[in-house]
Amino acid sequence: MSSTSHNSRSTDAAPPTTSGAEQRRAIGAGMVGYILEWFDFGVYGFLAATIAKNFFPSTDEFTSLLASFAVFGVGFVARPIGSLVLGRIADTRGRHITLATSMILMAASTVAIGLLPTYNRIGIWAPALLVLARLAQGFAAGGEWGTAAAFLVEWGGTSRRGFFGAFQQSSIATGLLLGSLAAAILSSTLSASELSAWGWRIPFLIGALLGPVGMYVRRRVQESPAYENSASQSVALSRRQFAKSVFHAFSFVILWAVSSYMVSVYMPTFANKYAHISQTQALWTSTASLATVMICAPLMGALSDRIGRKPVLLTSCLFFLFLSYPLYAFIVSGISFMTFFFTQLLMNLAFIMYSGPGPSALAEMFPTRVRSTGVSFGGALATILGGFSPLLTTWTISHTGASANAGWLLAGSALLTLPALIFMKDRARQQTI
Repeated sequence: MSSTSHNSRSTDAAPPTTSGAEQRRAIGAGMVGYILEWFDFGVYGFLAATIAKNFFPSTDEFTSLLASFAVFGVGFVARPIGSLVLGRIADTRGRHITLATSMILMAASTVAIGLLPTYNRIGIWAPALLVLARLAQGFAAGGEWGTAAAFLVEWGGTSRRGFFGAFQQSSIATGLLLGSLAAAILSSTLSASELSAWGWRIPFLIGALLGPVGMYVRRRVQESPAYENSASQSVALSRRQFAKSVFHAFSFVILWAVSSYMVSVYMPTFANKYAHISQTQALWTSTASLATVMICAPLMGALSDRIGRKPVLLTSCLFFLFLSYPLYAFIVSGISFMTFFFTQLLMNLAFIMYSGPGPSALAEMFPTRVRSTGVSFGGALATILGGFSPLLTTWTISHTGASANAGWLLAGSALLTLPALIFMKDRARQQTI
């Protein structure tokens, strides 16, 4: 890699000929894979207890749930591998081919989960096949996460990177929202026995419909202008600088990843088990909160374009550092459903303040020719912690006997991320990156 300065070339300004229609297609192409990915990840988290009964039967409810969340986390172990393989392809051969490949892999593995026989049918092969399907999903997601983020930010040009990049989080929220909505509808319309017997399969099989739609959308979009402009340029980071930026990205994403799962995916299970909120109520609350993320993330991204990334990101980080434990203690103190509703909504608003500017701040750490690899790999390493956070939370509660201690895990992630924000160079007002 060359040691040329990160800021030496103008590669991220969209050319004047770029039309609004092209930008809208780019946003759609960047979002569609995330929606499928997080629809599946969300459904798995929301229906973890039901999946546990089918693939990890046990007389000990905690053991069964731990096993289910362990498989949930396994998908994140394959992410760094996928990020290196697919991220490198995206940087050398184009964003388009990687986005298409990850779309196919994600759709196929999602449908596979919906078709798997359960433990009662084939014994130990059932959880083994579930692990393989989750590994395939993780590999695809590893390349998807950073490549689509880079793609969206690059289409933002010189002054709207925060706004365009925030559609990454908006699409993640959309996928989780659809997953939460599907789980809520199934929980509301099916009996517990029907949900356990066959109802849980329905959301995964929907991937058979989402996959072709995603491929159609992505085939109609061009490469990002920034990538095309940089095709003849040398890589603008030395290996040492690249490794340093990857570590910075890893630290930056820790809070983002952990809060995503703790506040959104795991919260319905936590509220149902420890706060005496019914599963249906918890799922509908999560659905409403995710709708807020979907709508407000681009607004926070746009705000960071105007006032800078750091003020918005630091506010969110300090919120989780000091208020996570008190809020979790409050949730398990016997509050009413409506109080829980607004408490989770408050936590989601704090999460939006991080996830809205997050994609652009992360992408701005790397020059165009190594951006997909850097963002994907750094993010993938951190999301391993996020993926295993439900497992760690369940284990912590079972061994300490205090459900409010879940809040310390979220606060700890904020503490780990805080130095990355303090030393981060805010490039929101920088014309080229």
